[in-house]
Amino acid sequence: MIEAVKGDYLNSEFFSDEEKAAMRWAEVMTDKLYQGAPGSPPQDGPAFEELKKHYSDAQIVEISMVSGFFNFWNRFTDALQIDIEDNPVMTLFQKSSSIDPEDYKEYMRSCWWKKD
Repeated sequence: MIEAVKGDYLNSEFFSDEEKAAMRWAEVMTDKLYQGAPGSPPQDGPAFEELKKHYSDAQIVEISMVSGFFNFWNRFTDALQIDIEDNPVMTLFQKSSSIDPEDYKEYMRSCWWKKD
């Protein structure tokens, strides 16, 4: 899946039009393509119009918040030189395609909500 996203995902058969629109919007936000640059106009208009074909206003806000959060998180951890968890931690979430809320709460408590 990651290799598919790294390539030409907009022309990939691996993703639906809805998924492509969400990924393009995340790319616009991440690369600040809404600002434009010399010789390159802002690219948010077409990306936003495509997003609106597939998602409600509430869903667009949610997609934008998730993308914005991960942009924040990447900048935060990069600036503080915080390493991504090693493989033993990452494999905790490979049990299924969905996360059980109780497992998630237990995991969060074990990581950050410990009381000394």
